[in-house]
Amino acid sequence: MPSTMDETGTWGIVDRLFGPVPDLPNPEGLGEDRRATVILWSVSVLLVLLIFRGGFPTPGSFNPEWSSVRSTDLGGRIYWALWGFVFYLAVPFAIIGLVFRESPARYGFRIYLTKRTILIYAGLVIIMLPALFWAGTQDVFLRKYPFVKNLTGDWEVIVLWETIYLARFIALEFFFRGYLLFGLEKKFGTANAIAISVIPYSIMHFAKPFPEAMGAIVAGAVLGIVALRTRSILGGAIIHCTIALSMDLLALYKKGVIG
Repeated sequence: MPSTMDETGTWGIVDRLFGPVPDLPNPEGLGEDRRATVILWSVSVLLVLLIFRGGFPTPGSFNPEWSSVRSTDLGGRIYWALWGFVFYLAVPFAIIGLVFRESPARYGFRIYLTKRTILIYAGLVIIMLPALFWAGTQDVFLRKYPFVKNLTGDWEVIVLWETIYLARFIALEFFFRGYLLFGLEKKFGTANAIAISVIPYSIMHFAKPFPEAMGAIVAGAVLGIVALRTRSILGGAIIHCTIALSMDLLALYKKGVIG
């Protein structure tokens, strides 16, 4: 599939940086108008369901036997993550397969790596490191991370939580930089599709520290460009997961949980 980015100016530089544009797999099931309509309405519904966890905001509201599970403990955060898997990943997969009659690979859910992209992903992570280490010195970040507040030095529990946490980030990347972004690209064009996808992504950071919420706007734009240019969410998933894991481990180290 040819690049939708302008071959001059900024987009031309991006194209030269990444190299040849990979093709998208066939078939393409729906026209751009109908696809955009389904995606925009479904994203609105899914985000509300996600925020309210399907109408069951706490583990106890879903199952009375889980009433003793605190939302900030490991069990409560696993409950939170599972709703993310449902609404970020499972339902969009079902819509793509059953309504669009397409493959999730058309929406970036595939592996695409070259020497160029590996270097670009590594460079983006390195660029983020100063901000990451600065955040690790701020009380507002240390109060927020990690999400699980009862983590101890038990590495089995830490690995379990971080695995679930990072898997949810992959689901999140697919939702915003895959399902939403790829689904709107043909209808609205590259720049507008990225801008539209950044709106709900940045709003979802409303409960995060202010610098992180503002940074989500820039991060959403950059990861959107990377996803569309490589036709894969892999780069965003790698970058997002690396930063998230580093932030958690740094916070645990600063709190004396690990050393």
